[in-house]
Amino acid sequence: MFGKVDLEGDDESVGGELQYLFRSEYFNFVTGAGYFDIDSKDKITTEFFFVITDTETVDRDVHHTNAYLYTYINLLEDLTLTVGASGDSFDADDKLEKDQDQFNPKLGVTWNPLPGTTLRGAAFRVLKRTVITDQTVEPTQVAGFNQFFDELNATDYWVLGGAVDQKFTQSIYGGVEYTYRDLNVPWVDFTNNNLENANWDEKIFRAYLFWTPHEWLSLSAEYLWERLERDEDFGDGVETAETDYVPLGINFFHPSGLSASLTGTYVDQQGRFEHSGALENGDDDFFLVDAAIRYRFPKRYGFLTVGVSNLTDEDFEYFDSDPDNPRIQPDRVIFGKVTLALP
Repeated sequence: MFGKVDLEGDDESVGGELQYLFRSEYFNFVTGAGYFDIDSKDKITTEFFFVITDTETVDRDVHHTNAYLYTYINLLEDLTLTVGASGDSFDADDKLEKDQDQFNPKLGVTWNPLPGTTLRGAAFRVLKRTVITDQTVEPTQVAGFNQFFDELNATDYWVLGGAVDQKFTQSIYGGVEYTYRDLNVPWVDFTNNNLENANWDEKIFRAYLFWTPHEWLSLSAEYLWERLERDEDFGDGVETAETDYVPLGINFFHPSGLSASLTGTYVDQQGRFEHSGALENGDDDFFLVDAAIRYRFPKRYGFLTVGVSNLTDEDFEYFDSDPDNPRIQPDRVIFGKVTLALP
């Protein structure tokens, strides 16, 4: 590697949100507003041939104000229309982030044309939040499609989605879902310290089938296809990537409160990935096994879970589209978790 740029940051955030809920026979609505202030101090270090050539400290103060209104209209007994909008005002006091005021329309529809059949569709726009904890009281879905993702701050994106959910019998449930995201991602070209924009596209198709043959047993089968297309100038590690996931799972539930799960996932990925500063073709396929045992405390006061991800410690090459929330583990991970639900 001939050169690299390291970025270290220390952030402090203050924020607050208010929300009002209204319910009636024919429509409901959710409205609210929020304000977030983030003070950051970033240290940017540039290396060339393993020699530090430049070090710069950048102080930033970001103000982000938002407001929203979501209206859920029950036109017919089996039809719900979601109509809404949000507005964002993003103000930064340095050239590493751009000021931006944005209007975000929201439209969704949920229809049950037949018993057991649900059709969903949505189209909406989002500006990535600046909250450090990535938490908000604003509705996070439109007609069942996720709005908020862990993108770079001030990323502007449109989401289009359609889905069919079907209940075949009392014990068999399945469906298909397709989502398309068109992203405008801000990034800093450190060679000239200019703020640029990159265009990214993401396409995701998911099919799933769940079966409960016995009250103690459930089976699941899924297929997930994901395709990423990103600008060569800034792809955050990838230019194109196409990935197939096939997870198959079995879950056991005992009336005593003891349960167990076993999931095997086949993954096949190919694309153009960044290696040592250059884009290269790559591909890999592998099979992962995850397992867990869980105990439910008496009176439903919580759970104790012990499990292992990547049980066989499979070695593979893989690019994760969301590294802060990884879908799979690159090494064997043994974990324990206690979940409490106090009365």
